[in-house]
Amino acid sequence: MDNMKPLETRRGLAEDAAERIREEILSGGLRQGERLVETRIAEQLGISRGPLREAFKVLGTEGLLVDLPNRGTFVVRLSPTDVREIFDLRAAIETRAARTLARRASEPEVSELRKLLLLLEATADRGDVRAVARADLAFHEAVCRLSGNRRLHAVFTRDVPTMQALIKIDDQLYHSLADTAREHRPLLEAIENGDPEAAATGFEAHIDQARDLVAEFIEALPEGDEPSGGASARSAQKDAPGEP
Repeated sequence: MDNMKPLETRRGLAEDAAERIREEILSGGLRQGERLVETRIAEQLGISRGPLREAFKVLGTEGLLVDLPNRGTFVVRLSPTDVREIFDLRAAIETRAARTLARRASEPEVSELRKLLLLLEATADRGDVRAVARADLAFHEAVCRLSGNRRLHAVFTRDVPTMQALIKIDDQLYHSLADTAREHRPLLEAIENGDPEAAATGFEAHIDQARDLVAEFIEALPEGDEPSGGASARSAQKDAPGEP
């Protein structure tokens, strides 16, 4: 990764550095499991290593980086356990959001969801896997946002886009794009019909199915030398070898 430009302001260097590195991770410029070399990144951003280390700490609390003693700082690699935990969290917050929204959804809110579903269906028709992933995320984000519960939405936006960015999206995760889009229609219909229980049940089943699919996908990936995030990272910290 050699394309990060120097920071142009002295205001909040640690915060600015964290934002720049975060963008690189979420855009794929920094890969899952990639080691971050302090001297190289500090030189690229035009800052000292002090603010950079503070930025690393910020990104560590966000779950994007993991620091392994005697090895260095790495972009996390999600384990199946991490995936299941995040999807279980999604099920909890989206089930509540869907139930809440179904009780009180206005026509403008339902109209927004209809447009997002049409976008999801259109991207599926084009066969654009990455666009389907983005449209899928947008639909679920809107349900949380339109529920009116700011804290539910904050939890969603903190964890879910990060997880999706760290997973390599390809057609192995979307065996049928048309089916992926079609599965969202009954979710919208439950909200349109003002049926809180159907909305909650539908979202929970939908997210549980996605959890199992993604966790199985992660489990099938070849084992690498890179450290993982979450529980697997904590285990790796105990037994980390010396500098590779």
